[in-house]
Amino acid sequence: MKVCHTHRENLYTLLGALFQIMEKRPIVAELGVLRGENALKIHSALSPEKMVLIDSWSKAANDAYSPFDQLPPWVAPVDTYAYYYGGSLHDQQTWDKLYEECRERFTHLPEVTIIRSETIGAIEKIRQETDISKFDLVYIDANHQYEYILRDLMYYQDLVAEDGFIMLNDCCHSPNGTKQNLGVLEALGSFIKRSDFIPVAMTNTDWSDVILVRKNSMLVQLMDMALTNSDVPYVEIPYQLITAARVVYGSQQHNISFC
Repeated sequence: MKVCHTHRENLYTLLGALFQIMEKRPIVAELGVLRGENALKIHSALSPEKMVLIDSWSKAANDAYSPFDQLPPWVAPVDTYAYYYGGSLHDQQTWDKLYEECRERFTHLPEVTIIRSETIGAIEKIRQETDISKFDLVYIDANHQYEYILRDLMYYQDLVAEDGFIMLNDCCHSPNGTKQNLGVLEALGSFIKRSDFIPVAMTNTDWSDVILVRKNSMLVQLMDMALTNSDVPYVEIPYQLITAARVVYGSQQHNISFC
């Protein structure tokens, strides 16, 4: 696995180049869309044939923030992040505004389908509303708690093409991530023990992104060649070490440590 000193947008560009080499306009899904800003970046880099954006845009998402009636002291109240969402997370109007902002962002792109649903319920809607059976890339950025991320990974792996990618957002352990009760990295550790997917690239950033492919896929070699011949600095480690990753905050920048 290559730990890359770059941001996720550069990995989108790299994936776009790989799809061009494969002479493929990819079919893409994003789980967890919010305003659609990241989805638009993916669309710009990959020029997908089809793209499905899935989000519930519902205040019910708050219910999964913590399983405990009394919030643990190391987890910040969900209201702490109201500024990021543009209003109270307990007010459905906040979510409706985010949905409308996203919808307006993609109205001119007929290849984009927006499904307003939680991620598992969306699977049947994908079948009903599109003719898509497999995706070339599934970007997972929905509920970040352990059980939910693991569930998304376990279900959506079957919707990924044999030579397809999964990309995870916020796959890190950090003080800021702990405050949000993130379980993405821990879910990934469980998932790679249960599946034939392995991580091949990770951003050396806070809120790290990770790219996964099937271990017997040609994409393992293609990703290796693409990063080796790119201008992206990286160090290489055994992928099995990924669950030891933690973000170390420095005065100049953040880094990933495996010690």
